[in-house]
Amino acid sequence: MLILLKNNKMFRKLLAYQIFSGLGGGVFSLFMLLSIHMIYENPIYTGIAGFLMAAPHIIAFAMGPIVDRRNKVSILRITTFLEFAVLALLSFTLLQETFGIILLFAVVTVFSFSALFEGSARTAYLPQIVIGDELMQANALLQISSFGGGLLVATGLFLVLGNTTLDFRFIYGISTVFLAIALVFSFTIADPSTPTKTTAKPGYMQDLLAGGKFIRQSVLLFITVATVAKMFSVEMSNVNRPAFLEYHVGAQGYIIFAMAGLLGGILASAIIGTLGNKISIGWLICGLFVMAGGMRIVSTLVIPVSYWYGLGTTVLYAILGTALSTVKSTLFQKTPPKDMVARVNTIQTTFVAIFATIGALFGGFLGNVVADVGQVFIYQGIVYVVIGLMIILVSSIRKLPKMNEI
Repeated sequence: MLILLKNNKMFRKLLAYQIFSGLGGGVFSLFMLLSIHMIYENPIYTGIAGFLMAAPHIIAFAMGPIVDRRNKVSILRITTFLEFAVLALLSFTLLQETFGIILLFAVVTVFSFSALFEGSARTAYLPQIVIGDELMQANALLQISSFGGGLLVATGLFLVLGNTTLDFRFIYGISTVFLAIALVFSFTIADPSTPTKTTAKPGYMQDLLAGGKFIRQSVLLFITVATVAKMFSVEMSNVNRPAFLEYHVGAQGYIIFAMAGLLGGILASAIIGTLGNKISIGWLICGLFVMAGGMRIVSTLVIPVSYWYGLGTTVLYAILGTALSTVKSTLFQKTPPKDMVARVNTIQTTFVAIFATIGALFGGFLGNVVADVGQVFIYQGIVYVVIGLMIILVSSIRKLPKMNEI
């Protein structure tokens, strides 16, 4: 991984941008649901916020051809500016006192739309500057930078805030500053492809249909189905995570457990970047699903009993979950032709998002009716195990080679 970092100047510039963009967006995503939960103490509001975070992804399919046709770097700059602008509005004005939860919902919606375009552009841009054999390593380095920076920020917030009441406007102000720095770094990135002007091109629908056809006729169809089931259970759990952790470990404990998850992400990225090309993809995905599901169940049962064992199992779960996401993302970058990466990714994102939004709303409902929200996380673990066992029954997945052999 260090050789890639040393020899690829364009990747180093993307990495610098991603560090601050990931910090700004990560801090926002980490604390938004917690802030809504603690300010309003209404699981329905938390569920709606989770829904709004996922809902823009429903129309992701329409963005794929747009991203494929346009300058990826320009999209990164525009979306980073929008993310910066809405968080600045939330952090440095008094509008929240006037509009309350409506402003928070609006910020979540705009930020989620912008982040969707940004993520699609970055996903399509990476294969343009990194050769195929190094793509897993590149994704791992991007993950390490994001998780590592997030861990440092979370640690700093914990030390600065101590046991005081969390000041969410201060936290979002930090996100705003990071996004401002990311915007500056975005102007150091150059797109190696030749920009194509795209005013009302007649081939838009053909591009879209071609992306869908590619998914249907490849192994990515089964990976998409597995991801749909996975994200339904993930979003259902995520909207209940603030209430679960606050009850068992407190608001400050929430930050520490978030730090444990970030540490797990760093370790996972280092491991998968080093070993990811040495294991057959199908068996790797199956194993990660089953182990992540089992660890999710163990972690849920342990946290109410033991704080420290809970932290340990949270790290292990984060390692497995992050490794799984990295392998899936790399597969979706390597399998399609380079001029189809954004379309393929955004089409699968749409199907995933439909069920993710349903999962978020359903999770908000469950948070109101179940006696112990820990049951929701146990369900998520069971879903993971079932997915892993089912997916390995598909012969085309079992026969997938190592990542560097695709």
